[in-house]
Amino acid sequence: MFSRRKPYLIISKLIPQPTWGGTYIITLKGFSHLPFLSNQKIGQGYELFSGTKLLLNINDSSDPHFVPEIGSADETLTNKDFFPYKEGVDYVELSNVFDKTTTIPLIKITQSFGNSFQIHLRQGQTHPHWIPKAESWYYLEPGLLSYGIKQGANMEEYKAACLKIDKEMLVLSQRIKLGEIDVASARSTAHAFISQLNPWKYVNIHSIEKHTLVDLSTGGIHHSWEEDKKNNPLGNVLLEVQQDRMDPISTIRAFDRGKIKDDGSIRKIHVEDYFRLIDTDPKRNNLLFALKKPQGKKLLFTPLYSLEIVEIEGPQKETQVGPFSHLYVRAGRVNVSAPDGNVTLAQGHSCFVFKEAGDYTITPLVTNSVIIKTFIN
Repeated sequence: MFSRRKPYLIISKLIPQPTWGGTYIITLKGFSHLPFLSNQKIGQGYELFSGTKLLLNINDSSDPHFVPEIGSADETLTNKDFFPYKEGVDYVELSNVFDKTTTIPLIKITQSFGNSFQIHLRQGQTHPHWIPKAESWYYLEPGLLSYGIKQGANMEEYKAACLKIDKEMLVLSQRIKLGEIDVASARSTAHAFISQLNPWKYVNIHSIEKHTLVDLSTGGIHHSWEEDKKNNPLGNVLLEVQQDRMDPISTIRAFDRGKIKDDGSIRKIHVEDYFRLIDTDPKRNNLLFALKKPQGKKLLFTPLYSLEIVEIEGPQKETQVGPFSHLYVRAGRVNVSAPDGNVTLAQGHSCFVFKEAGDYTITPLVTNSVIIKTFIN
Protein backbone atom coordinates (compact mmCIF):
# COMPACT_ATOMS: atom_id res chain seq x y z
CA MET A 1 0.00 0.00 0.00
CA PHE A 2 1.28 3.44 -0.91
CA SER A 3 1.68 6.00 1.87
CA ARG A 4 3.45 9.35 1.84
CA ARG A 5 4.34 8.77 5.49
CA LYS A 6 7.10 6.25 4.76
CA PRO A 7 10.47 6.32 2.93
CA TYR A 8 10.83 4.48 -0.39
CA LEU A 9 13.74 2.58 -1.89
CA ILE A 10 14.59 4.06 -5.30
CA ILE A 11 15.11 1.87 -8.36
CA SER A 12 18.22 3.34 -9.96
CA LYS A 13 18.02 3.81 -13.73
CA LEU A 14 21.35 2.78 -15.25
CA ILE A 15 22.36 4.46 -18.51
CA PRO A 16 24.71 2.41 -20.75
CA GLN A 17 27.55 4.39 -22.34
CA PRO A 18 29.66 1.96 -24.42
CA THR A 19 32.31 4.57 -25.32
CA TRP A 20 32.92 6.26 -21.97
CA GLY A 21 31.13 4.27 -19.26
CA GLY A 22 32.63 1.70 -16.90
CA THR A 23 31.86 -0.84 -14.19
CA TYR A 24 32.19 1.42 -11.13
CA ILE A 25 28.45 2.06 -10.69
CA ILE A 26 27.49 -1.60 -11.13
CA THR A 27 30.10 -2.66 -8.56
CA LEU A 28 29.21 0.15 -6.14
CA LYS A 29 25.58 -0.93 -6.09
CA GLY A 30 26.34 -4.64 -5.73
CA PHE A 31 24.83 -5.56 -9.11
CA SER A 32 27.88 -7.28 -10.63
CA HIS A 33 26.22 -10.70 -10.29
CA LEU A 34 23.26 -9.80 -12.53
CA PRO A 35 23.63 -11.56 -15.92
CA PHE A 36 22.05 -8.73 -17.92
CA LEU A 37 24.76 -6.35 -16.67
CA SER A 38 27.75 -8.64 -17.30
CA ASN A 39 28.91 -6.91 -20.50
CA GLN A 40 27.54 -3.44 -19.85
CA LYS A 41 29.51 -0.21 -19.48
CA ILE A 42 27.41 2.15 -17.40
CA GLY A 43 28.02 5.89 -17.59
CA GLN A 44 25.28 7.12 -15.27
CA GLY A 45 22.90 5.93 -12.61
CA TYR A 46 19.83 8.15 -12.21
CA GLU A 47 19.10 8.41 -8.48
CA LEU A 48 16.30 10.97 -8.81
CA PHE A 49 14.30 12.46 -11.68
CA SER A 50 10.63 12.89 -12.51
CA GLY A 51 10.43 9.32 -13.81
CA THR A 52 12.00 7.74 -10.72
CA LYS A 53 10.35 4.49 -9.61
CA LEU A 54 9.65 4.00 -5.89
CA LEU A 55 9.43 0.40 -4.70
CA LEU A 56 6.32 -0.52 -2.72
CA ASN A 57 7.23 -3.98 -1.42
CA ILE A 58 11.03 -4.17 -1.25
CA ASN A 59 12.51 -2.24 1.66
CA ASP A 60 16.16 -3.33 1.65
CA SER A 61 18.72 -2.61 -1.07
CA SER A 62 20.38 -5.96 -0.24
CA ASP A 63 17.21 -7.92 -1.05
CA PRO A 64 18.12 -10.47 -3.77
CA HIS A 65 14.96 -9.49 -5.68
CA PHE A 66 16.08 -5.85 -5.95
CA VAL A 67 17.30 -5.00 -9.48
CA PRO A 68 17.83 -1.75 -11.40
CA GLU A 69 16.24 -0.64 -14.63
CA ILE A 70 18.30 0.05 -17.74
CA GLY A 71 17.47 2.60 -20.41
CA SER A 72 18.55 5.79 -22.09
CA ALA A 73 18.03 9.12 -20.40
CA ASP A 74 14.87 9.81 -22.41
CA GLU A 75 13.49 6.32 -23.03
CA THR A 76 11.73 3.71 -20.97
CA LEU A 77 13.04 0.29 -20.02
CA THR A 78 15.43 -1.58 -22.28
CA ASN A 79 15.76 -4.53 -19.89
CA LYS A 80 12.06 -5.49 -19.96
CA ASP A 81 12.89 -9.20 -19.93
CA PHE A 82 14.81 -8.77 -16.66
CA PHE A 83 12.61 -6.20 -14.93
CA PRO A 84 10.24 -8.07 -12.60
CA TYR A 85 8.13 -5.17 -11.31
CA LYS A 86 4.67 -3.97 -12.34
CA GLU A 87 3.54 -0.38 -11.95
CA GLY A 88 0.89 0.06 -9.27
CA VAL A 89 1.68 -3.35 -7.80
CA ASP A 90 5.42 -3.27 -7.17
CA TYR A 91 6.25 0.40 -7.70
CA VAL A 92 4.83 3.87 -8.29
CA GLU A 93 6.36 6.47 -10.58
CA LEU A 94 7.26 9.66 -8.75
CA SER A 95 5.65 11.93 -11.36
CA ASN A 96 2.27 10.31 -10.60
CA VAL A 97 2.37 10.78 -6.83
CA PHE A 98 4.36 13.99 -6.33
CA ASP A 99 3.24 17.62 -6.39
CA LYS A 100 3.57 18.66 -10.04
CA THR A 101 4.11 22.31 -9.08
CA THR A 102 7.48 21.39 -7.52
CA THR A 103 10.45 20.93 -9.84
CA ILE A 104 12.43 17.82 -8.96
CA PRO A 105 16.21 18.09 -9.45
CA LEU A 106 18.09 15.46 -11.40
CA ILE A 107 20.50 13.48 -9.21
CA LYS A 108 22.81 10.96 -10.83
CA ILE A 109 26.02 9.05 -10.26
CA THR A 110 28.37 9.53 -13.21
CA GLN A 111 31.52 7.76 -14.35
CA SER A 112 33.13 9.53 -17.29
CA PHE A 113 36.44 10.43 -18.84
CA GLY A 114 36.89 13.67 -20.81
CA ASN A 115 33.87 15.55 -22.15
CA SER A 116 33.30 18.72 -24.15
CA PHE A 117 34.38 22.27 -23.32
CA GLN A 118 31.09 23.88 -22.32
CA ILE A 119 29.16 26.51 -20.41
CA HIS A 120 25.57 26.92 -19.26
CA LEU A 121 23.63 30.16 -19.40
CA ARG A 122 23.94 32.25 -16.24
CA GLN A 123 21.02 32.11 -13.83
CA GLY A 124 18.64 35.00 -14.53
CA GLN A 125 19.98 35.51 -18.05
CA THR A 126 17.62 35.09 -21.01
CA HIS A 127 18.31 33.93 -24.56
CA PRO A 128 16.10 33.03 -27.55
CA HIS A 129 17.38 29.44 -27.50
CA TRP A 130 19.42 28.66 -24.38
CA ILE A 131 18.09 28.28 -20.83
CA PRO A 132 20.14 28.07 -17.61
CA LYS A 133 21.01 24.72 -16.05
CA ALA A 134 22.37 24.81 -12.51
CA GLU A 135 24.58 21.86 -11.62
CA SER A 136 26.89 20.83 -8.80
CA TRP A 137 29.44 17.99 -8.71
CA TYR A 138 30.29 16.01 -5.58
CA TYR A 139 33.36 13.87 -6.31
CA LEU A 140 33.09 10.31 -5.00
CA GLU A 141 36.65 9.57 -6.18
CA PRO A 142 39.64 11.76 -7.13
CA GLY A 143 39.20 13.37 -10.54
CA LEU A 144 40.44 15.91 -13.06
CA LEU A 145 38.57 18.87 -14.55
CA SER A 146 38.95 22.18 -16.32
CA TYR A 147 37.30 25.14 -14.66
CA GLY A 148 37.40 28.73 -15.83
CA ILE A 149 39.49 30.63 -18.35
CA LYS A 150 43.19 30.93 -17.58
CA GLN A 151 44.12 34.41 -16.40
CA GLY A 152 45.61 36.41 -19.27
CA ALA A 153 44.36 33.99 -21.95
CA ASN A 154 43.91 35.53 -25.40
CA MET A 155 40.18 35.01 -26.00
CA GLU A 156 40.37 35.88 -29.71
CA GLU A 157 43.10 33.30 -30.20
CA TYR A 158 41.13 30.73 -28.17
CA LYS A 159 38.00 31.36 -30.25
CA ALA A 160 39.96 31.09 -33.50
CA ALA A 161 41.35 27.72 -32.37
CA CYS A 162 37.85 26.40 -31.59
CA LEU A 163 36.52 27.61 -34.95
CA LYS A 164 39.40 25.93 -36.81
CA ILE A 165 38.80 22.66 -34.96
CA ASP A 166 35.07 22.79 -35.66
CA LYS A 167 35.71 23.41 -39.36
CA GLU A 168 38.19 20.52 -39.56
CA MET A 169 35.77 18.18 -37.78
CA LEU A 170 32.97 19.03 -40.22
CA VAL A 171 35.29 18.30 -43.15
CA LEU A 172 36.39 14.96 -41.67
CA SER A 173 32.80 13.96 -40.95
CA GLN A 174 31.78 14.72 -44.53
CA ARG A 175 34.77 12.81 -45.94
CA ILE A 176 33.78 9.73 -43.91
CA LYS A 177 30.24 9.89 -45.26
CA LEU A 178 31.58 10.21 -48.82
CA GLY A 179 33.83 7.18 -48.32
CA GLU A 180 37.04 9.18 -48.77
CA ILE A 181 38.46 8.25 -45.35
CA ASP A 182 37.70 5.62 -42.72
CA VAL A 183 36.66 6.51 -39.17
CA ALA A 184 39.92 5.39 -37.54
CA SER A 185 42.01 7.54 -39.89
CA ALA A 186 39.69 10.51 -39.38
CA ARG A 187 40.00 10.21 -35.60
CA SER A 188 43.78 10.07 -35.85
CA THR A 189 43.83 13.12 -38.13
CA ALA A 190 41.51 15.01 -35.77
CA HIS A 191 43.64 14.30 -32.71
CA ALA A 192 46.83 15.41 -34.48
CA PHE A 193 45.13 18.63 -35.66
CA ILE A 194 43.78 19.38 -32.17
CA SER A 195 47.16 18.71 -30.54
CA GLN A 196 48.72 21.45 -32.65
CA LEU A 197 46.12 24.03 -31.60
CA ASN A 198 45.93 22.78 -27.97
CA PRO A 199 42.72 24.44 -26.67
CA TRP A 200 43.59 23.25 -23.13
CA LYS A 201 46.23 26.00 -22.87
CA TYR A 202 43.45 28.60 -22.48
CA VAL A 203 41.69 27.00 -19.50
CA ASN A 204 42.57 26.07 -15.91
CA ILE A 205 43.17 22.36 -15.26
CA HIS A 206 42.73 21.09 -11.70
CA SER A 207 43.06 17.79 -9.88
CA ILE A 208 40.10 17.28 -7.55
CA GLU A 209 40.26 15.38 -4.28
CA LYS A 210 37.73 12.78 -3.23
CA HIS A 211 34.67 14.20 -1.40
CA THR A 212 35.06 17.68 -2.92
CA LEU A 213 32.04 19.70 -4.07
CA VAL A 214 32.40 21.87 -7.19
CA ASP A 215 29.40 24.18 -7.56
CA LEU A 216 28.56 25.41 -11.07
CA SER A 217 25.02 26.50 -10.22
CA THR A 218 25.52 30.21 -11.02
CA GLY A 219 26.28 29.37 -14.67
CA GLY A 220 28.38 31.09 -17.32
CA ILE A 221 31.71 29.50 -16.33
CA HIS A 222 33.73 27.25 -18.64
CA HIS A 223 34.03 23.65 -17.44
CA SER A 224 34.80 20.13 -18.61
CA TRP A 225 35.80 16.75 -17.26
CA GLU A 226 39.35 15.86 -18.17
CA GLU A 227 41.17 12.55 -18.29
CA ASP A 228 44.43 11.15 -17.01
CA LYS A 229 44.11 7.39 -17.27
CA LYS A 230 47.40 6.80 -15.48
CA ASN A 231 46.65 8.82 -12.35
CA ASN A 232 42.82 8.66 -12.50
CA PRO A 233 42.03 5.28 -14.08
CA LEU A 234 38.37 5.50 -13.02
CA GLY A 235 37.89 8.83 -14.79
CA ASN A 236 35.58 11.28 -13.04
CA VAL A 237 33.21 9.59 -10.59
CA LEU A 238 30.75 11.96 -9.00
CA LEU A 239 27.28 12.54 -7.68
CA GLU A 240 25.71 15.24 -9.85
CA VAL A 241 22.82 17.39 -8.67
CA GLN A 242 21.33 19.64 -11.32
CA GLN A 243 18.28 21.17 -12.90
CA ASP A 244 16.67 18.50 -15.06
CA ARG A 245 17.06 20.19 -18.44
CA MET A 246 17.88 18.74 -21.84
CA ASP A 247 21.35 19.33 -23.29
CA PRO A 248 20.16 20.69 -26.68
CA ILE A 249 18.72 23.78 -24.96
CA SER A 250 21.10 24.15 -22.01
CA THR A 251 24.65 22.99 -22.87
CA ILE A 252 26.70 25.39 -25.02
CA ARG A 253 29.78 23.64 -26.43
CA ALA A 254 32.93 25.11 -27.96
CA PHE A 255 34.97 21.94 -28.47
CA ASP A 256 34.22 18.20 -28.31
CA ARG A 257 37.73 16.70 -28.13
CA GLY A 258 37.67 15.43 -31.73
CA LYS A 259 35.04 12.79 -31.01
CA ILE A 260 33.60 11.06 -34.08
CA LYS A 261 30.83 8.46 -33.89
CA ASP A 262 31.18 5.16 -35.72
CA ASP A 263 28.82 6.40 -38.45
CA GLY A 264 31.01 9.47 -39.03
CA SER A 265 28.66 11.94 -37.38
CA ILE A 266 29.84 14.55 -34.88
CA ARG A 267 28.15 16.58 -32.17
CA LYS A 268 26.95 20.08 -33.03
CA ILE A 269 29.22 22.80 -31.62
CA HIS A 270 28.20 26.37 -30.74
CA VAL A 271 31.45 28.34 -30.79
CA GLU A 272 29.88 31.77 -31.37
CA ASP A 273 27.37 31.40 -28.53
CA TYR A 274 30.00 29.98 -26.17
CA PHE A 275 32.22 33.05 -26.59
CA ARG A 276 29.30 35.47 -26.62
CA LEU A 277 27.81 34.15 -23.37
CA ILE A 278 30.85 33.03 -21.35
CA ASP A 279 31.56 34.73 -18.01
CA THR A 280 35.23 35.80 -17.90
CA ASP A 281 35.16 37.54 -14.52
CA PRO A 282 38.52 36.58 -12.89
CA LYS A 283 37.00 35.98 -9.45
CA ARG A 284 34.34 33.56 -10.71
CA ASN A 285 36.85 31.82 -13.02
CA ASN A 286 39.00 30.90 -10.02
CA LEU A 287 38.19 27.39 -8.79
CA LEU A 288 38.09 28.65 -5.19
CA PHE A 289 34.82 30.40 -6.10
CA ALA A 290 33.21 27.03 -6.88
CA LEU A 291 34.63 24.91 -4.06
CA LYS A 292 32.18 24.50 -1.19
CA LYS A 293 33.30 23.22 2.20
CA PRO A 294 30.90 21.89 4.84
CA GLN A 295 29.71 24.30 7.51
CA GLY A 296 28.71 21.74 10.10
CA LYS A 297 26.61 19.35 8.04
CA LYS A 298 25.52 22.02 5.56
CA LEU A 299 27.42 21.67 2.29
CA LEU A 300 25.55 23.74 -0.30
CA PHE A 301 22.59 26.09 -0.45
CA THR A 302 21.12 27.34 -3.73
CA PRO A 303 17.62 28.61 -4.57
CA LEU A 304 17.09 25.40 -6.59
CA TYR A 305 18.48 22.68 -4.29
CA SER A 306 20.57 22.22 -1.16
CA LEU A 307 22.94 19.50 0.05
CA GLU A 308 24.02 18.29 3.47
CA ILE A 309 26.60 15.72 4.55
CA VAL A 310 25.13 13.73 7.43
CA GLU A 311 27.56 11.57 9.40
CA ILE A 312 25.49 8.99 11.26
CA GLU A 313 27.06 7.95 14.58
CA GLY A 314 23.84 6.89 16.29
CA PRO A 315 20.06 7.14 15.74
CA GLN A 316 19.55 10.64 14.38
CA LYS A 317 16.31 12.52 13.80
CA GLU A 318 16.14 14.57 10.59
CA THR A 319 13.69 17.41 10.15
CA GLN A 320 11.89 17.83 6.83
CA VAL A 321 12.65 21.27 5.43
CA GLY A 322 10.90 21.25 2.06
CA PRO A 323 8.68 19.02 -0.09
CA PHE A 324 11.02 16.00 0.07
CA SER A 325 14.35 14.58 1.21
CA HIS A 326 16.57 12.48 -1.05
CA LEU A 327 19.08 10.38 0.88
CA TYR A 328 22.09 8.81 -0.85
CA VAL A 329 24.39 6.52 1.15
CA ARG A 330 27.97 7.60 0.50
CA ALA A 331 29.37 5.07 2.94
CA GLY A 332 28.12 2.34 5.26
CA ARG A 333 24.61 1.01 5.73
CA VAL A 334 21.63 2.71 7.37
CA ASN A 335 17.97 2.28 8.24
CA VAL A 336 15.58 5.17 7.56
CA SER A 337 12.31 5.08 9.50
CA ALA A 338 9.16 7.22 9.37
CA PRO A 339 5.64 6.79 10.84
CA ASP A 340 4.40 4.24 8.28
CA GLY A 341 7.52 2.21 7.56
CA ASN A 342 11.27 2.02 7.03
CA VAL A 343 13.91 1.12 4.45
CA THR A 344 17.46 -0.20 4.73
CA LEU A 345 20.10 1.19 2.38
CA ALA A 346 23.65 0.07 1.64
CA GLN A 347 26.39 2.20 0.08
CA GLY A 348 25.50 3.52 -3.38
CA HIS A 349 21.73 3.40 -2.92
CA SER A 350 19.06 6.05 -2.34
CA CYS A 351 15.64 6.57 -0.84
CA PHE A 352 12.94 9.23 -1.16
CA VAL A 353 11.05 10.73 1.79
CA PHE A 354 7.89 12.78 1.21
CA LYS A 355 7.23 15.87 3.33
CA GLU A 356 4.11 14.15 4.72
CA ALA A 357 6.39 11.71 6.55
CA GLY A 358 7.45 14.58 8.80
CA ASP A 359 10.57 14.08 10.87
CA TYR A 360 12.30 10.75 10.22
CA THR A 361 15.12 8.83 11.90
CA ILE A 362 18.34 7.54 10.35
CA THR A 363 20.04 4.72 12.25
CA PRO A 364 23.53 3.46 11.34
CA LEU A 365 23.83 -0.31 10.91
CA VAL A 366 27.63 -0.16 10.56
CA THR A 367 30.16 2.38 11.79
CA ASN A 368 31.24 5.36 9.65
CA SER A 369 27.94 5.60 7.77
CA VAL A 370 27.54 8.83 5.79
CA ILE A 371 24.52 10.23 3.94
CA ILE A 372 24.33 12.92 1.25
CA LYS A 373 20.98 14.60 1.73
CA THR A 374 19.43 16.68 -1.07
CA PHE A 375 16.37 18.84 -0.52
CA ILE A 376 14.63 22.02 -1.63
CA ASN A 377 14.10 24.84 0.85
